[in-house]
Amino acid sequence: MTHAIYKSMLVAMKTLIDLYLRLFAFWMKFPEKIRYVLVGGYNTVISYLLYALFLWILDGLYEQIALFFSFIVSSLNSYWTQKIYVFNTRGNIKREYFKCLISWGISYALNVILLFLFVKMVGMNPYVGQFFALILVTINSYLMLKKFAFKVKK
Repeated sequence: MTHAIYKSMLVAMKTLIDLYLRLFAFWMKFPEKIRYVLVGGYNTVISYLLYALFLWILDGLYEQIALFFSFIVSSLNSYWTQKIYVFNTRGNIKREYFKCLISWGISYALNVILLFLFVKMVGMNPYVGQFFALILVTINSYLMLKKFAFKVKK
């Protein structure tokens, strides 16, 4: 490659980075709860789609196994999007991630219980039951993440 091509690539990268930084600054002007709802909504959709995919792979059986796999895959994505785009913390990554895992573990346990209640006790379809469980779990997750995992010490 020639020097001109490298220079063009650097200019394009700088332009993209500048655009990202402007968009990020604009994004961070939104209140935290609005950012959480939007990022949480994105993460919830990803988690639900993964749940539906795994449930489909398992032929509609074993909703708890599908839930477990969707939790594992979506937790990493959720950590980074919430750390950066919701709470914007600069804390210790290992400690925050560990606290997130605790928070999500509690939320996961709540999800397991709610899914069991909705599907086995109430008789809901597993897709519908998980949809309603996710609403309650999302609220619980926000409170745990804000007050525990990403809590900023003053």
